[in-house]
Amino acid sequence: MSDGKAKAGRPDRGASAIADPKSTTSAARMPPAPVRSPAASLPPTALKILEAAKKLLVSKGYEALTLERIAAKAGVNKASTRYYFGSKAGLLEAIVDEIVLDECASMARNVPRGAPLEERVDGFIQGVRKMATDPASFGGFYDILPRALRDQNLRARLVRLYEVWYAWNLEWLVLEQVEDQQQREHLAAMGQLTAAIIDGIAIQASIHGKEYDPEPTLETLRYCLLTALR
Repeated sequence: MSDGKAKAGRPDRGASAIADPKSTTSAARMPPAPVRSPAASLPPTALKILEAAKKLLVSKGYEALTLERIAAKAGVNKASTRYYFGSKAGLLEAIVDEIVLDECASMARNVPRGAPLEERVDGFIQGVRKMATDPASFGGFYDILPRALRDQNLRARLVRLYEVWYAWNLEWLVLEQVEDQQQREHLAAMGQLTAAIIDGIAIQASIHGKEYDPEPTLETLRYCLLTALR
């Protein structure tokens, strides 16, 4: 929470929800990609507020995210929004966490652990396709992003989420199987590159709309991943 408090019945959305990718032990460095959205721990009223905010963000854009409109969409009073999230800034943190980690959970379900590399890469590409081109899944994130860059706390939160995202990219695919530290560092850079490609596809899809065809780029990404990870 942005106010640093955790009232009774109000979830603490602090750093504990995000693994530390710099930790030395495998389990702490990168736990298995989440099988549940972080929203699964929210009380029903808080969940209604968060879902209402996400729907407004996707359908109306960032400017629609006023506490009044969110409360009306959720069918709750404005005081409930402040109670569970502290402020609009706290709600934005929750939205960003929910969008990123929920899509990470979706990606994880697409990547069969222990399967041959080609099958894992194909599952990963399927998740990238959805994340980068489906406005309902990740589109709102890019509407928040320019504002987040001007907010010190939210920007720090995004840095933290991206660090996890970089590492999860490779953890799902191959990183957990690599023992050599130098090779791990090389592959970690591949995780950053992959995240940058996903962002780029999403931005182009937003610019071009339905006319944009991501398949040539996704096919090239698939080739590069298979080549680099074999």
